[in-house]
Amino acid sequence: MSATQEQPDDQAPRGIVSEIDRPVDFSQIAVLQNETGWDRLRTMFDLSSGFGPELELVKTGVGIGIVLGGLSGGLNYAKQAKMNYIRQNEANYYLKPKEAMREMQDKMALEFFRGGFKLGWRMGLFSGIYVLGTVSGLTYRNKFGIAEHVASGAVAGLLFKINLGVKGSLAGLVVGGLLGLVSGTTMCVGTKAFGVTVPEFRYWQHNYWMKEYNEKKAKWDKKRKKELSSAAEESQEQKAETT
Repeated sequence: MSATQEQPDDQAPRGIVSEIDRPVDFSQIAVLQNETGWDRLRTMFDLSSGFGPELELVKTGVGIGIVLGGLSGGLNYAKQAKMNYIRQNEANYYLKPKEAMREMQDKMALEFFRGGFKLGWRMGLFSGIYVLGTVSGLTYRNKFGIAEHVASGAVAGLLFKINLGVKGSLAGLVVGGLLGLVSGTTMCVGTKAFGVTVPEFRYWQHNYWMKEYNEKKAKWDKKRKKELSSAAEESQEQKAETT
C-alpha cells in the first residue's frame, strides 16, 4: 500500500500513522464529520478534564500579555522616575552622589513595579479577550479566517481604552480592529503556506486520532474473530467428513 492512500477500515492496523504522512482531509474523518459549531465550542469550554488545547492558547496569550505589558510599563515608569529625580534633585545628585543614587534606585524600583502592574494587567486582559474571541471564532467556524481577528481586536481595543471616554474608546476600537486585520491576514497566509487547518489541529490535540484508531481496530478485531470462527468451523467439518 502506498503512503498516499488511506488504509481501509477492514484491514489490520499498521500502527499510528504519523501526522506528517497522513494524507486524508481531516474535515472528512468520521469522528469530526458530524460536529456542529456549538459542539466544538462545548468541547472547547469543557473543563471536566482541565483546560483544553484552545483554552491553553488563551492562557498563554494572557501570560504573554502580562509579561510584555509589565516589562513595557515598568521600564517606562522607571525611566520617567529617573529623569524626574535628576531634575528635581540636581543639587543632591552631585553633592551626595551615593545617597542620591540609592534614593533614585529606590524610586525607580518602586515606579517599575507600579508601572508594570498598571500596564501588565491591562495588556493581559487585552490579550485574553483577543485570543479568546479569535480562538472561539475559528473553533466555531472550523477554519482560520480574518473576521474573528478583526472583531476580537476591535472589542479588546474598545475595552482597553474605555476609561478615556467615547473618543478614546472609538480610537481603541479602530486601532484594535486594524491590528486584528494585520494579525488575521498574517495567520491566514501562514497557515495556508504550511498547510495547517483547524480540523487537523483539533484531530491531534483532542486525541481524535486515538478514537479513530480504536474504532478501526475494533472493526478489524471483530472481522478477524469472525474469520477465525469460520475457519474453525470449516476445520471441524473437514474432520467430521474424514471420520
